[in-house]
Amino acid sequence: MDSSILLIGGSNIDYIATSNEELIKHNSNIGELEVSFGGVMRNVVENLCRVGAKCTFITAIGKDSNGLSMFNYMEKLGASMHSPNTELNTSSYIAINNKNRDMEYAINDMRIMGSLNPTFLSANINLFEDHEYIVIESNLTDETIEWIFSNFKDRKILCEGISQTKIMKFEKYLKDIYLLKCNLYEANAILHKEGLDAKKCIQALTLKGVKNCVITQGKDEIAFYEKGLIDFVPVKENNNIHGNTTGCGDALFSGVVDYLVRDNSLKDAIIFGTKLSAITLESSKANNPDVAKFSYPHKN
Repeated sequence: MDSSILLIGGSNIDYIATSNEELIKHNSNIGELEVSFGGVMRNVVENLCRVGAKCTFITAIGKDSNGLSMFNYMEKLGASMHSPNTELNTSSYIAINNKNRDMEYAINDMRIMGSLNPTFLSANINLFEDHEYIVIESNLTDETIEWIFSNFKDRKILCEGISQTKIMKFEKYLKDIYLLKCNLYEANAILHKEGLDAKKCIQALTLKGVKNCVITQGKDEIAFYEKGLIDFVPVKENNNIHGNTTGCGDALFSGVVDYLVRDNSLKDAIIFGTKLSAITLESSKANNPDVAKFSYPHKN
């Protein structure tokens, strides 16, 4: 098997606006604007490259100047990049944060994700065949997700939920998911429930066939399921917050993916992920280059 990690998902240009004071609707709020490369899976890939992992990244990036810059940036990090040929612009994500740097509103334009379709993936099926682990996220189209599960249900598929709406794309495939990572609200959504705690969500998800599960709860402990047991990993309070919460969940998932595919326990994988998440919170962008301090030798 190929020692690189295969990841399929979105890449965005992120526009993160943070208000200096309480947000006022229908008003021009004074604040700060940061522009950076983003996208859930792109964030994950950047973190993985910085900690020393070898990544094969299938994504959709346009030929616009922002897209070309991002493509070159990812290649310089060491990612093996694969993208369909399209005239659509690179995806954009706009988040508006309150004065505490928590996201209040967000809009994304991800029309280009439609080009990351079964036709393109079928033409590049060789990228899939040598990988034991396949990492995906719910920004992919329904057709693409169906293609991946139909063709590679014998592989270990790791899924990132992203939102209460988008996680529903995985509902039909719970029995084929090796790892589902989501937050408590997303877990309730895919179960068509409200108010279930993390333990009850995990019990319900595993009954539906999910092999391993990670459920985050904001500042509260992270719940997980592995080898028939439910356990929790505490989240350390971080008083060195200079950035925003965008990217912290992606950093956690990066650590989980990196450690898990290298045969570590899920608990150790989550602990590693919390380290990457904590240092990401110290940056104003969705990725903090300082995650490289946690770099370690990886097999070629």
